[in-house]
Amino acid sequence: MKGFFLTILILGGLAAAGYFLWDPYLKPMIEGDKFSMSDNSAIGTGEASEASDSSSAQKPAMTTKPAGDSSTIASRPKVTPTKPKSEVDLLLEKRYPMPEIKPLMEIVNNWANVPLNAFPPEVFCSEPVAFELVVNGQVLGSSNVGSGTPLKPLGLIGNQLQIANVSNPNQSKQVDVDKTDFKQRITMRYDNFVKMKTSEIENMRAKVKQVVEADPGKLALLKGERPPAVAASSASDPRFGPVKRSLINGDVASVKAEEAQSFAWNGSETVGGAYPGTYDTVTVNFVVETIFGNFPVEYKALLKGSQIVGWIDPITEDRV
Repeated sequence: MKGFFLTILILGGLAAAGYFLWDPYLKPMIEGDKFSMSDNSAIGTGEASEASDSSSAQKPAMTTKPAGDSSTIASRPKVTPTKPKSEVDLLLEKRYPMPEIKPLMEIVNNWANVPLNAFPPEVFCSEPVAFELVVNGQVLGSSNVGSGTPLKPLGLIGNQLQIANVSNPNQSKQVDVDKTDFKQRITMRYDNFVKMKTSEIENMRAKVKQVVEADPGKLALLKGERPPAVAASSASDPRFGPVKRSLINGDVASVKAEEAQSFAWNGSETVGGAYPGTYDTVTVNFVVETIFGNFPVEYKALLKGSQIVGWIDPITEDRV
């Protein structure tokens, strides 16, 4: 009986071993390409695996555009072609060029040498200033000035700004320049000057263009053409005497007599604008000197006999 049970156990073990050997190894070899999703065939080796690898290698990898590409392209502004400049525009740019203004740090030499004419009329200190009361060389006391009190800048040595009490100019003292608004005030004045000059040129160009388009005869003036028979360039011409005296007298506030570079006698002209009528005219070219740079300008003097009637812009005929 014991031998019978032993025989049954041996036969059962052999059957179980045969089943497990049959399923992973013999079954695929006998059944060929048949498989199920649960047979883990992707882990196996052999020709099937190699074929799978080669087929997947032949398929190009898909690429996707970043999510931001489409929105970037959609939001990209359209480029508008630049309109070609007209002859008048080019002449205006030549006659009224944008000013070549020196950089501020060049003017003040990196704050090491600030020109006196660049000094602001007043400055403010960030803290109270104690001015000494000196009589006959002796200090008798001090006078405190609050931080909101205007002070007059007198000079800059290194980082020390010499300031005076506005209410008592005889009282002066040196303070750290960075404790005042000295640099900020000069910078603000410079920035305002740059904006003012740029706006001045843009406005002049626009006005002259309007005048020339309304009266094409003014185009010759814009080109700088003058009748050669009557033009004179010698500053010693006696006809320029009244013009020079007018400049010396300060009749044109925006220029000085010594800034006149050339004179041209135009003869008799009929003008409109601020002084309508017929006059002998003289065109004067100036180079105006400022702490920010030199700027060319041209004015026209109107004469009746030896008397200056007025000064005008040669093209717009506005009073200057």
